[in-house]
This record gives sequence, C-alpha cells and structure tokens, in this order.
Amino acid sequence: MLKIKFILFFSILFLFSNPVILNADTGSDIEIQTISAEVDFPNKITFLLDAITEKKIQDIKVNFKTGDRKSLQYGYMDFETFEDNKVSGHMDFRISNQGGYIPPGSHVVWHIVVYFDDGTQYLSDDYDFIVLDTRFDDWEFVEGDFMRVYYRFSKSRAEKLLDECEEMMLDMAPIIDRSSSSRYQKINMTLYNNYSEMLEAIQLKSKTSSRELVTAGQAFDESSVVIVLAGKNDIGTATHEIMHILIGRKTEGSINLPLWLNEGLAEYANRDKTVSYDLYLEWAMGTNQLKPLSQLRTFPGDPKLTLVAYGQSRSVINYMIENFGQGKMNLLLTNISKGKTLDEALENSYGFDTQQLDSQWRKSIGAGPYKPRQNETITVQKTNPIIDGSCRSSNLLVLSLGMLFLVYISSVSIFTLFDRR
Repeated sequence: MLKIKFILFFSILFLFSNPVILNADTGSDIEIQTISAEVDFPNKITFLLDAITEKKIQDIKVNFKTGDRKSLQYGYMDFETFEDNKVSGHMDFRISNQGGYIPPGSHVVWHIVVYFDDGTQYLSDDYDFIVLDTRFDDWEFVEGDFMRVYYRFSKSRAEKLLDECEEMMLDMAPIIDRSSSSRYQKINMTLYNNYSEMLEAIQLKSKTSSRELVTAGQAFDESSVVIVLAGKNDIGTATHEIMHILIGRKTEGSINLPLWLNEGLAEYANRDKTVSYDLYLEWAMGTNQLKPLSQLRTFPGDPKLTLVAYGQSRSVINYMIENFGQGKMNLLLTNISKGKTLDEALENSYGFDTQQLDSQWRKSIGAGPYKPRQNETITVQKTNPIIDGSCRSSNLLVLSLGMLFLVYISSVSIFTLFDRR
C-alpha cells in the first residue's frame, strides 16, 4: 500500500499569509523537461518528472482523480536533485489493492504541485490518460455519444455492444434522467475475450462466491467504468452493468441505496434477461428462502441465495414500475440522492414503506409472509460454475435448474398424495 507522507507546517508565516502559486504558464522558477505517467496493470501507475530549477524543493505532490470522483487522491514523489540544478522525481501508486484499485478503462486526470523552501509553489497544467490493461498491447476502441468500448480483435462485437448499451440508456431516460448529462464523462467499457484474461482485472466478492460463481461483468460507478466478458450473453451483462453506473449517478452514490433496488433496476434495463432467476425465485418461494426486502441490502454469502436475490430484486422492480410507472421510480431515486433514508424516500414517492412494499409484492406473486428458519443451514454442492455479474446462464445451468425444479414438484406431489390419504 502506498505510504502517504503528511507534512504539517506550524509557523506564523503559514498561518497568516497565502503561498505564492506559480502556474505552468508564468515562465517561473522551474522548467519542466518531461512529465509523464506509466501504467503497469494490474500492479501500479508510476508518475514521473524531470525538471530544472535553481530553487530548493521541499516536496513534489501528485494530485489525481479518476472518472467522476468528486475528491482527489494524492501522494508525494521521491525526488533527487543534481549539481546542474536538475531534479528527477517519481511516485508509484499501487492499483492492485482494495483501497487503491483502479479498473481498466479509467480516465485519470492529474497534475503536480512543487513546494519550494521559500514558501512559493508551482502548479502544473492538468494531464490525462486512460488506464488500459497493459498485459495486452493491441487495444482498440469504438465510440458513441455516451460511451466508448475498448476491445481486442472483434470490432463488430464491440460495435454491437455499443449500439445496444446506448439504446438502453435512451430507453431508461424516464428513470435515469441525467444519464447523458454533460457533467459526466463518457462511460468506458473494457471487453475481455475470456475469463482467464479478465480475472486479474475484477474485484472478487466473498471467497465462497468466487469459487461457485463466475463474474461476467462489473461496474465501477465512481470511475464510470464497466468490465464485461465477451460471449453469447454479453449484451445482457453489458446493459445490466451500464445501468449500475447510471443508478450511481442518479443517486449521487448514496449509501441508502439497497441491493434489491440497485440490482432490480439493473435487471430491468437488461436487454437479454435470463430465465434462471425466475426458476430460483420459484424455488425460494417453495422453500421459504425468500428474504424480506429489509434484509436484502447486501448480497448473501451463499451463492444459491445470491441468484435468488437477483430474481427477487428483478421481480420487485417489475411490480413497482408496472403498477406505479417509471415517474415514481425516478422520484424515488431523486429522494435517495437528496439524503433521505429508504423508507423516507418510499413514503414520499409511493406512500408506503419497505415492509408494506414487501407485503404487497409477495401478495402479487402468491408468496406467503416470511417465516424465519431456525437451526437450519443450506449446503451448496460445487458443480459447474454459474455466471455472476448479470448472471448469464449456460445450457448446463438451465439443465440443472430444470432437474432441481422437477425434484421440487415431485416432492410436493408426494406430500399432497399423503395428505389426501
């Protein structure tokens, strides 16, 4: 992890006077020879500086911002001065750890601030670059009005995804009315050809989920970046993940946004919906695994219940939009963006709270009230991987789900027969 050096100046001069800031165009006391950034994905970004100055330098600070982040990240260069007044500095920022992770496709804007011993400062121009996965050197891109897709080899596939995602963004405008706002950068998508290539670029969830589920896509709303696994299900994955970016923008990244609302809306925008979620939802209804919405704020640790969560979330959002319209959903997200709690936002938008919504939705699908299960654990057998992200299903998954559903129906029939006897 990057070690950040904090310097505090306790002096009367600092407290009662402002430093003199010398901008890049003032022709001041420092001559920049080279300034650059080098990406070594997925390890680090190195910021480099070569300059000439006769003044003594106290520190060289690097400020940078990724995507639509509101706050700057920063660090300090290690630097060395030479007899001919040359200065050489560099700073490594680790991007592989949880706290400093920067996904491929991120647009980074940065500048340096040079602090001199006499209290003056030099502020450079802004520079920018795109963080590409440097394990591969043949990235190309296609671009539309709202987004850009980085790809390797398959231009036609990238163009298809671009068209589908931009159409989805227009379709979702009544719900996400700021998706094309000029205050936001274009969304960048990085398209990987296979899972082994993508694995080092994603952030895995729980250890159990990472063993049982294969992540097909991830969204990073603050960076305005989406990572997608190419294949027959990538349209569904891409539109699902792009919707996450739009939701994050609409709600201003609010911590009051629950999982069921976030994932449900992403599935509502999904242009290639899978039936596997519906099967898992039916299974959960029949086995009392359908959690109350108040408990569905984060993903369960159990992979099977994760798929139930997707199906439940999609069903709830469909119920809300079909019965109350897209305008109400827009208002709900607006209320959340203003800092209201979920129940406050629901009451203001719909006139009911989470518990009442849960009750109404359960009644609409024929599900009874939730009954807490006591002293019971769920065992999940490790079989063929299941697609996570937008959870696109394979033929093997559909077959196994069908067998599971038949076993469930058979068991119900047997118990019914015993009851009749």
